[in-house]
Amino acid sequence: MTQQPSSSNHIVALENVTKDYPLGKTTVHALRGVDIALDKGEFAVLAGPSGSGKTTVLNLIGCVDVATTGQVRIAGQDTKVLSESARTNLRLHTLGFIFQSFNLIPVLDLYQNVEFPLLLRNDISKIERKRRTLELIERVGLTKQMKQRPGELSGGQRQRVAIARALVTRPAIVLADEPTANLDSATGQSILDLMREMNRDGTTFLFSTHDPQVMSVARRVIRIFDGKIAADDHGLQPQADTHPAAAAH
Repeated sequence: MTQQPSSSNHIVALENVTKDYPLGKTTVHALRGVDIALDKGEFAVLAGPSGSGKTTVLNLIGCVDVATTGQVRIAGQDTKVLSESARTNLRLHTLGFIFQSFNLIPVLDLYQNVEFPLLLRNDISKIERKRRTLELIERVGLTKQMKQRPGELSGGQRQRVAIARALVTRPAIVLADEPTANLDSATGQSILDLMREMNRDGTTFLFSTHDPQVMSVARRVIRIFDGKIAADDHGLQPQADTHPAAAAH
């Protein structure tokens, strides 16, 4: 059953959203009337095959793109009517985005990449900036690699840098596109444990994933197929505590 995201209490609300992309002389209908509503503090997974529309949904919520029709509201703001600077401000203060392609800055070292989002904010002191950056680097297990640049890191290490960078601003909403795709199961589990801890503190998480390990810790699985919501399962019981990697962690 689809959600009706009309309530202002939802931290994320997509209402009858479509997204079309021109492709030569044809049009690709990536999303076809999508309704999704997330309350503050949800830990949800967006599941579906490649090409189903998962990344498109994340890009719309993350203010990376705008809907063709319908409404996307983030923290009470209609993203379509926001100016570019207002969307940038929303991304900077409210959203954390873990991209599948990492999007790290090649000329900056690991520490500088994680610190970078904090440099764009004038409400965080230099001391607090350093404290947060070092804390997140430690929590993703990369303290020894702190001065290395992305090109000197493995795919799994770059993924962990991207995760630390997304979490360092303590965003209200974290969007993650296949966040464990380049990680072994034990490292993936430790990252999920960190995210669950943040979630208990009130951060809202929405993952796009194929990974059963990620789906096992979700309390809600939204299944998307061919640009439409096919199912929306609420009230799931996370299974991470019985996962072998969790037991070994």
